[in-house]
Amino acid sequence: MTESVVQSQALGKEVRITIRRPDNRNALNREVADGIMAAICAAERDSNCRVIVLTGEGERAFCAGGDIKAGADGGPFVQDPADPDHFAGRLFETIQACRKPTIARINGVAMGAGAGIICACDLAVMADHARIGTPEVKVGLFPMTIVPPMMRVLPRRRLMEMFITGVPLTAEEALQFNLVNYVTDAAGLDDKVGELVAQIAAQSPSAIRLGKYACHAMEDMTYPQQMRFAETLLPRVAQTEDAREGFDAFIAKRKPEWTGR
Repeated sequence: MTESVVQSQALGKEVRITIRRPDNRNALNREVADGIMAAICAAERDSNCRVIVLTGEGERAFCAGGDIKAGADGGPFVQDPADPDHFAGRLFETIQACRKPTIARINGVAMGAGAGIICACDLAVMADHARIGTPEVKVGLFPMTIVPPMMRVLPRRRLMEMFITGVPLTAEEALQFNLVNYVTDAAGLDDKVGELVAQIAAQSPSAIRLGKYACHAMEDMTYPQQMRFAETLLPRVAQTEDAREGFDAFIAKRKPEWTGR
């Protein structure tokens, strides 16, 4: 699938989804959000896809946040106050609920909604020249829709500092605060992403799919609820074809052949 502002490209076991608005620093609007969500749904149906990578076109910006230029539909100024539903929130929920692993390939600045996309993804690899920030306070706003995904990743005090000062994090700070998994120079960005894709693609698709479902479901449970849920789900994982194949391969000391079932 290729759209004017979002490109989805199959690269072996990876599906790469790219925001293509470089002249607007890959800013998010409704068309971009809809394009990403459609591409994720298509990748989930693609049996050959094992990992989804989200990125922006060029080296300047991953996603500079919502498009708040005059007349644009990426910011809150044109939103109907009687209709609280916002495409950015639906986008973050779609990424988080995705049954396949997602990696944010942070090729440049990620502000506002761009930071939300990163936090909604499972993993993140960042170029050392990039920055991640929430500058909404500088124009009299607060980044309401990105609070939920960012609260699940960053410590509260660090998150509040970002929100109320508007000062972005460097790549080194993002790594220090566990906002990203890895930092590399721009030339090595694809190598590191490719390494992660290969490592994930070598594992059981069914185990990953059920594991992602479990982790997402348990986030808002109490500890006893999490344990009861985990106990009921473990036999389900053990009854999959992949689990039987993995055990047989371990006993026979051979490489498993995953079916994803």
